[in-house]
Amino acid sequence: MQKFSFTVLLLVIFANLTQAQSFYSRRRDRSLMFSYGVGFSTYHGDMHDVFYDGLHSALGPSLGVGLRKKLGSQLSIRLDANLYQIGGNDAEDQKGFLSHRLSGKNDNGDQDDRYIRNLNFRSRNFEVSALAIFNLIPSGSYSRRPLMNPYLMFGIGRTTNRPKTYLPGEEGKYSVKLWEIQTEAAAPVDSYPKSVTVIPLGIGIRFRANQYIDILVEGARRFVFTDYLDDVSTFYPSIDEVIAWNGGPGSPTADIAVLVYDRSVEGGYKARQKGNIRGKENNDAYYIFSLRLELYLPDNFIGELFSPSRRKPKFR
Repeated sequence: MQKFSFTVLLLVIFANLTQAQSFYSRRRDRSLMFSYGVGFSTYHGDMHDVFYDGLHSALGPSLGVGLRKKLGSQLSIRLDANLYQIGGNDAEDQKGFLSHRLSGKNDNGDQDDRYIRNLNFRSRNFEVSALAIFNLIPSGSYSRRPLMNPYLMFGIGRTTNRPKTYLPGEEGKYSVKLWEIQTEAAAPVDSYPKSVTVIPLGIGIRFRANQYIDILVEGARRFVFTDYLDDVSTFYPSIDEVIAWNGGPGSPTADIAVLVYDRSVEGGYKARQKGNIRGKENNDAYYIFSLRLELYLPDNFIGELFSPSRRKPKFR
């Protein structure tokens, strides 16, 4: 409740600041915009295919802020920062269509390849990006902008990559840091992709709420240069390899790795053999969909914000 109250207070302060500057001539454009919003995120990879499984089992919350600079009647750039959560669970997606497409098996119960594999993960990450925004409808001054304006987004960024899983019998308690455990030959701990480059590509619609505020509805796919958002990519190793990679016999890390690299035995199936397919070598991706408020700031807003005169007392 305190976080929500602080968020509302922050938006009110910014709205009041923009309203307080209304003495500016309407002929003078406001080319700097601050946006803030919430939404949801989902992931596309070895444990979840958004085109076949839908969205429900992989949804997570997201929170984002941005600062946009207008460069012309249609083009602008925006610096973004997002906190988001993604995840996947083979058991939850057992009724999807992905395994049918890949293996030709029926998508029910124990005949689903992913259901037998039984892997899962959750990841809470931080992303920063620089976006080019292109309005489909040209607009002049901010005071004469259209009531609705669709736009395209394209950019480049970086995101952290912190997948976790839970131990057998501790469902929902994501305590195992998968980037600290080697589960496949292609992903040793010392070169694990803990941060990766992303290419956001998306669309949005901007609705004019009043003279100083717009409402943004947008969504973008993030193309990611790794197949390890979910810690699944290639083939099963042998149990001896897993133990050797993670500190050797008797190592606590090796004991945990043995429990989480092959979870088919938890469902009563035989352990996977070395060389069995564990994942498909295609880069993963994730999506962020958000609802934002965008505030048009006075051109001298940043200068006024850090001006020494603002810290001087009004009365002596």
